Amino acid sequence: MSKTIAVVGATGNQGGSVARLFASEPGWEVRGLTRDPSKPNAQALKSKGVEVVAADLDNPVSLVEAFTGATAIFGVTDFWQFVSDPKNHELAAKTGKPINEICLDREVAQGKNLVDAAAKAAEANPAFERFVWSTLSDTKKWSKGKYVNNLHFDGKASIDDYLKETYPALAKKTSYLQMGLFLTNWQMMGGMIAPKKQADGSFVISNPTVAPHKAVPWVHPPHDAGEYTRALILEQPANKTLLGTSGPMTDEEFAALWGKTLGVKASFKPMPREAMEQMVPGPLGAELADTFEYQREFGYDGGDPEVLMPKDCGVHMDKLLTPEQYIKNEDWSTVLNSQAA
Repeated sequence: MSKTIAVVGATGNQGGSVARLFASEPGWEVRGLTRDPSKPNAQALKSKGVEVVAADLDNPVSLVEAFTGATAIFGVTDFWQFVSDPKNHELAAKTGKPINEICLDREVAQGKNLVDAAAKAAEANPAFERFVWSTLSDTKKWSKGKYVNNLHFDGKASIDDYLKETYPALAKKTSYLQMGLFLTNWQMMGGMIAPKKQADGSFVISNPTVAPHKAVPWVHPPHDAGEYTRALILEQPANKTLLGTSGPMTDEEFAALWGKTLGVKASFKPMPREAMEQMVPGPLGAELADTFEYQREFGYDGGDPEVLMPKDCGVHMDKLLTPEQYIKNEDWSTVLNSQAA
């Protein structure tokens, strides 16, 4: 008898990868959750045999219905979608509340809805096996209060706490996936942190860091999230935390690899956090600066000794997309053909 995995955000970066992988996994059926099943991405999943259902993280009833009967659930929330919503910026201007705090509140509310629904589904189904929650480390905890603006990390970490405190039975069947630093982040905010061409034709990669020699866990979620989730469900017992990465390397190593792969000269130059805060004025500038500095000083996982690397969790390492492969496959024409900074 087949098992069913319900996948939140099935048309997104992480959920899409999970849905596609389990659609080809023997003995598994996939129920993909999306707000709009009529979209092309949803139709593409249907063509792979995925059952696509309408569900919304702001609608708890829809989540309970979508999770009913599932053997496993993959859950994820998205802080940055709220940053992109003009209505949240209007609310920030009207109330005086920082935009990142508004986005934090929205994400945490959705995360709690997701956990509440997963708990109901797990309680109603004796055959329920695993809840995989895509989370991030607790910045305030692991930095001992040094970094307090990294809210897109801390919001997810607070949902971890909510799950464990409110639903101990579900917590016993939960595994945690900390997705590493997205290789696509250079595209964010109009290419703000993309490699910059210099007058001599070379390129400089720059971001705020206090430890440029500390390895960063690079990852390409659309390709690899499914592999990590497969390992947490099929290879590991519950209550494991996996750091999703295909190639940890320092900023300096990444810049060198980027240049070598594309046949150009490239280097890394630390950026003062004040420069980031000037590039992105207001709370989001402080958010991003804290993010980069926290990752480089304390580690992406904060130095949590319980976090495991993919090679130690049964992940098929040969199926992951390495940073070098990503660089080769990506279209860098807007960067390579840009004017010198």
